[in-house]
Amino acid sequence: MSEGKRKRLKSAKELALRGLGLVIILIAVISLYQLGKQAYDLYLVRKETVKSSEKIKAIEKDNERLEEERSNLHDPKYVEKVARDEHNMVGKNEVPLFIVDEKKK
Repeated sequence: MSEGKRKRLKSAKELALRGLGLVIILIAVISLYQLGKQAYDLYLVRKETVKSSEKIKAIEKDNERLEEERSNLHDPKYVEKVARDEHNMVGKNEVPLFIVDEKKK
């Protein structure tokens, strides 16, 4: 083989190796990007899961409170208390008494 042919062959091999190296680097960069994106997506999903769990706990607590109030509605004393406190109702033969604050103008 001639000297010129060897140089061309060597430069072609070097060019092919550089091209292969660039392809490998490009694949590595794309892979790292995808890995980072998936890690961030996983972080967001876990964060949303925590929020949802907290929401579920709050709703369950509220549900327990409502169930307790519902069971209290069968108690006449509780119903009377709610009627007096929340709706300003009075019983038979009772006179309603309202205190007016004159300082408010």
